[in-house]
Amino acid sequence: MRFLIKLFLFPLTLALTILVAACRLLCQLSTMVLGIVAFVCFAIALGTMVLLQDFPEGLRLMGLAWLISPFGLPLIAAFLVELLGVFNDSLKAI
Repeated sequence: MRFLIKLFLFPLTLALTILVAACRLLCQLSTMVLGIVAFVCFAIALGTMVLLQDFPEGLRLMGLAWLISPFGLPLIAAFLVELLGVFNDSLKAI
């Protein structure tokens, strides 16, 4: 009986394994690119605050820089991909 369940779940686990691998690669690449963009956005925010004396706009840009930095949205995406990987591992353990 267990063999039949594994046989029926094999295409799903294979698709999930490929999806998780592709998403992990995409997360790594996007984290690198967004880290560079976040640094540029942070530098522009500092320039806006210091040179233009526009503190509210500088704070908005700093918030945007934090959101696209590796500690913002890419961290949430990596968490969701790893959660999908754990689900895939639990399906493989059946």
